[in-house]
Amino acid sequence: VLYLLVYRTGVRTRKWKWLSFKFNNPIKDHTLDRFYDAGVDWVFRHKTFSVLFCVISIPLCVFFFFFIDKERMPDIEENELIARIEWNENIHVDENKRRVDELFKELKDEVLEQTASIGRQDFILNRERELSSSEAELYFRTETSNAIASLEQAVYRKLKERYPLSVISFSPPETVFEKLFVTGEPDVVAEFYTRNKAEAPKAEAIRSVEQELGRKTGINPTGIAFENQLNLSISKEKLLLYRVSYNELYRVLKTAFRENSVTMLHSYQQYLPINIAGDEKTVNEVLQETLVQTRADKDGVEYLPLRELVSVVTAEDLKAITAGRNGEYVPFRFYEVQKAGPLMQQVKEVADATGDWDTAFSGSFFSNRKMLDELVVILFISILLMYFILAAQFESFVQPLVVLLEIPIDVAFALVLLWICGHTLNLMSAIGLIVTCGIIINDSILKLDAINELRKTGIPLLEAIHEAGRRRLRPIIMTSLTTIFAMVPLLFSFDMGSELQKPLSIAMIGAMFIGTLVSLFIIPLIYWFIYRKHDKNEVH
Repeated sequence: VLYLLVYRTGVRTRKWKWLSFKFNNPIKDHTLDRFYDAGVDWVFRHKTFSVLFCVISIPLCVFFFFFIDKERMPDIEENELIARIEWNENIHVDENKRRVDELFKELKDEVLEQTASIGRQDFILNRERELSSSEAELYFRTETSNAIASLEQAVYRKLKERYPLSVISFSPPETVFEKLFVTGEPDVVAEFYTRNKAEAPKAEAIRSVEQELGRKTGINPTGIAFENQLNLSISKEKLLLYRVSYNELYRVLKTAFRENSVTMLHSYQQYLPINIAGDEKTVNEVLQETLVQTRADKDGVEYLPLRELVSVVTAEDLKAITAGRNGEYVPFRFYEVQKAGPLMQQVKEVADATGDWDTAFSGSFFSNRKMLDELVVILFISILLMYFILAAQFESFVQPLVVLLEIPIDVAFALVLLWICGHTLNLMSAIGLIVTCGIIINDSILKLDAINELRKTGIPLLEAIHEAGRRRLRPIIMTSLTTIFAMVPLLFSFDMGSELQKPLSIAMIGAMFIGTLVSLFIIPLIYWFIYRKHDKNEVH
């Protein structure tokens, strides 16, 4: 309809010469025809080479699918870094601030901007885990993305030299992209489950395992954060001796340590807890001065200080408890893992040597493999559906195989181009491969359909191949060029969206370029091999 309207408008406005123009196409039809005929003749003269090209492409596709690096999302060049520090010591927020300021003074010449959140932050809309007084979150911005790796190493080295107990982790800033796709996931997470479920693992045992993992694997896992605490132990014998109710003692302890919650006041979106508490005191003062009532006997009611019934023991425990489907575990996170298989074997050897742990593994290594397995299943199902649709269209079981033969050839050379350009097989590049395969086989479908129609009219096979190619040459080239030129601008842009789409554009350009040549020259050769012995007017 639009074509008709434009054409009619052009006819009506011919009398106004300033509205009419003539475009002189530098590529004439006979030029394209000569190009196509020369290409087909060359392929048919070198049949062995052309068939060998197709045969090699299939194992090449399989090889590069397993050889090329795989990840969930493409790497984005960022000049920002978030460092989270758990000092693993009972320090005041002022000491926390002093340590951060000292680090900032040493790094001020290496970064453009740096800031920190120290201790607990009172943000109304903050839904993340709150920082404690012994934690800090540091933000750095460098001039280029290449400086991030050296900055990360410098921060880790300086902090570990002065504060060996500190736990340091790095991640990119939490942008919308990061929240959706979680690119900062560790490569491998070793989940250690204690075999003795009745007793919590000791801090010394966990630290020993952490050191042994670093020595055995050569990669230091992200440390485990601990916190010092005071455990109150109630003497049950003295409760019986002094006839003190356990519930009464528990109530007095909760009130003394400001943990006795009475109710919660609700006002719109605000929640105000009501607790029963006393004056600010030290633990020893609370135990010495707080009295608990004994049960009345013939001598009346007596009161005892808490220290007679409760003993205080210093202890160290995990700051955070991690749990999964199999229960609670201690996570050891490994980053920058080159070979996950040997590392997991070494981790299992460390766990088996102690005899106290069961192990399981997670991380981006497994999530990436799962994603790629799902993509392979989706691609297989789509190819199967395309085969049935084409079989119904061509009324043949052989011709759909000729069309689908193009897919492994296109994928093989697209993977080679991704590898040459330094990219990986990820979600974006896989989408580009799948989309391009769907586009490019349309050219082969048009080509075979035209050959079939011409053969039905009695034209010989080779002549039908040449004539069908001439008829479909311009639409095929127009489809390929528009797709390739649409992807080119993404290669020269450097914003976050373009960085994400670069693997997609490279995969589409590579597959579309080689796919166009295969559709024009290789597919007719395969068709000729199948039908050359048949009757020239018969279409199977």
